[in-house]
Amino acid sequence: MKEHADTAQITTSAKVEGGATASQQPSLIRRFGERWTKVDRYAAILFFVAFYLLVFIREGSDFVSWGSISIVLSQNAYIVFAALGVTITLIAGQFDLSIGSILGISALFVAGFTALQNFPLPLAILLTLVAAGVIGMVNGLLVVKAQVSAFIATLATGGALGGIAVLYSSSTVIYTGIPEALTNFGSSKFLGLSYLFWSAVVVLIVTWVLTRHTVLGRNWYAVGANQEASRLARLPVGRLIVLAFVVGALVAGAGGILLTAQLGSAQPQTGPGLLLPAFAAAFLGSSILSDGRFTVLGTFVATYLIAFAGSGLDALGLDTGWKPLFNAAVLIGAVALTAALRRRTGVSSPG
Repeated sequence: MKEHADTAQITTSAKVEGGATASQQPSLIRRFGERWTKVDRYAAILFFVAFYLLVFIREGSDFVSWGSISIVLSQNAYIVFAALGVTITLIAGQFDLSIGSILGISALFVAGFTALQNFPLPLAILLTLVAAGVIGMVNGLLVVKAQVSAFIATLATGGALGGIAVLYSSSTVIYTGIPEALTNFGSSKFLGLSYLFWSAVVVLIVTWVLTRHTVLGRNWYAVGANQEASRLARLPVGRLIVLAFVVGALVAGAGGILLTAQLGSAQPQTGPGLLLPAFAAAFLGSSILSDGRFTVLGTFVATYLIAFAGSGLDALGLDTGWKPLFNAAVLIGAVALTAALRRRTGVSSPG
């Protein structure tokens, strides 16, 4: 009961702080922004629906065929893991810019441990997850103990992981010697959908229960809303932040293992390119399914909204360079929308 009371006190304190700001005389631009956010979520959803309809009208039923849908659901499952890892740290009020690199080096490790070091697959998976967890712990300790900003700490960690990946793989693609048990998992299906997608669903359920129905999850939200109030409520803020980085890294590490299962290979350049779609999904999910509050369910839905939009760009025959431009536009729009929603509801922003 005391845990619930403390969390409620923190949430109330965050709202009071937001309310004090809102009580000031708002500018014309701010008043316009607050009115606009009343329809913003619906406008964002309508944008995607309109885009899908445009592609459907031009390309026909192939775009919405079961085969096309199942391919998108399966091929983007690993991005779900990266986005969920990002979301967990955002819930705790932190940024993890190394999450893509963690996923990428995890894909490389599970391939290398089996193909180069000849470790049994279960041991290789265990060591890969341990490595991911250690990286997350390093990030957390840099933020909590060394007092380095999460932005700088995780940016540096991500860069270091890129160098480690190149050194470990000798700048080559690992594609021989990967166990068939792993690649068969990546190609197997259940109810017409790959095990990769179902793995993403399982992790979604686990993280949803963790963030919404456990004391740890409620405390993460409390710390993300107001660190000072959390300290006054005697919550172990530092430990909670470190745990958020560790759990987020573990989720990304699992995604890396699945990426190797999907591709049947691993390369050192994988990782940095995942950061943009992962953050775009996290912020888009927070803006269309809640009032600026990060949720794993919102991230899951948003990941596939973006993925199907990317599939639409491919169907229209556009150059692949349009995908990162689209993701960047979604991220900018979603961040602006989330910030407006958080100002309106008095929820603190991460960072």
